[in-house]
Amino acid sequence: MSRRPIQLFAIVGSLAMTLLQLHDESSASYAATAANRFETISEFKVDGNAEIMQAAAGGRYLVHTNSTQSSIDVVDLTDPANAKTVVSLDMPGEPTSVGVSPDGNWALAVVYASKPKAAKKPIDPRLPGVLALIDLRDPANASVSSLMGIGHHPDSIAVTRSGDDLVGVIAIENEPLIVVDGKVVASDAPGHPNDISEKGAIQIVTINPANPQHYRLTTLPLEETLLRNAQMLNINDPQPEYVAIAHSKQLAAVSLQENNGIVLVDYLAGKITGAFNLGIASPRPADLQNDGNVKLVQSYPTDATTQPLAGTRFPDAISFTPDGEFILSADEGELSLTGGRGFSIWTLNGEFVWDDGGEIERRANELGLYPDERSDVRGIEVEGITSARFGARDYAFAVSERGSFVVIYDISDPRAPEFVQILPTGKGPESVVAIAQRNLVAVAAEKGGSITVIGHIADTP
Repeated sequence: MSRRPIQLFAIVGSLAMTLLQLHDESSASYAATAANRFETISEFKVDGNAEIMQAAAGGRYLVHTNSTQSSIDVVDLTDPANAKTVVSLDMPGEPTSVGVSPDGNWALAVVYASKPKAAKKPIDPRLPGVLALIDLRDPANASVSSLMGIGHHPDSIAVTRSGDDLVGVIAIENEPLIVVDGKVVASDAPGHPNDISEKGAIQIVTINPANPQHYRLTTLPLEETLLRNAQMLNINDPQPEYVAIAHSKQLAAVSLQENNGIVLVDYLAGKITGAFNLGIASPRPADLQNDGNVKLVQSYPTDATTQPLAGTRFPDAISFTPDGEFILSADEGELSLTGGRGFSIWTLNGEFVWDDGGEIERRANELGLYPDERSDVRGIEVEGITSARFGARDYAFAVSERGSFVVIYDISDPRAPEFVQILPTGKGPESVVAIAQRNLVAVAAEKGGSITVIGHIADTP
């Protein structure tokens, strides 16, 4: 593996190789029927951690953020059973997200270059973050082509193309920077009177890789009127979280986790076209007590009387269905006893279509994967989600940060999804990537510092 540093002139300032064989008789309980549709191929350790991840080069490589090493890493997935990191590109700060162009030749990574530290003097919240253009045309020899300044605290990016140009839609979160007695306080709660952060926004970058010095950066403010009309929760503090793109529709969706909402963006016209609130999850069986005894006999959020915002979905990752007609939300939650403890499906105008109604937690408990110590917080905390078409079926893949598993649903009919499987992953999965052209799925586990590779085996009749 090569490690390639970059220069900052233009910018301010164990699961080791464990093979989880789930195709023997002990694995039947992980599937909806005795015939598995997906099966774990391998799990390998990375040097540091793996958080946000995308596929490149026709799915033969993975590109992921590595915050502990301040790098963007490239993984050779040519042999799914023997994946290996081949390049590590140094970043000028904490890389928070990476997006890959549809042809797999280029990546855009966003970097939090001036991150404040608790109990220290605050940094200037107007200092720019960094956008790195990465050349993936030869993935085993990937390199940084250009660096440019963007909003202070970027948190997510998704990438598409328009002619010869790359188009990146960026969530500039600008989470609260709270200062008391001249020092940063370790809190990111919105609405604090001592918050000196800039307001979060959405940025759209348009760049020709052949001439990266000439790029266009458009900032879309998230106006209070827009958020108020959508009945969001913290209209003075947007905090955009995650970006998904429907390439066929010229449409991006951006989650505003702390506001419990989603914003829609026409990324070529450079304008916001809609916004909606995700509301509160309907009652479902749950365990709300951390007592070492899992009993899904309480009603959530009905019995979560200590939290006035109980059941508020607070979406983290989002994804379009393969046809771009629906949006999936990972309803992670934000405060204790919030979140949907699963995932939901929405129309593009914000109509609620479906959620799992507690099924994921029930099935996780049956398999011994339910995290009882999180019962009185947010349960399984579904954080990452994606979807793709494998063969003739559409699937959703959602990862549980606290249960350390990926759950798979057949969403060929988005109004009536069917449970397929649960498969364990490395500890604390953050994101999931579907590589349909190779019949693969990959899960990046932040806490475990590993990547799980899963294969699509067969579909039931």
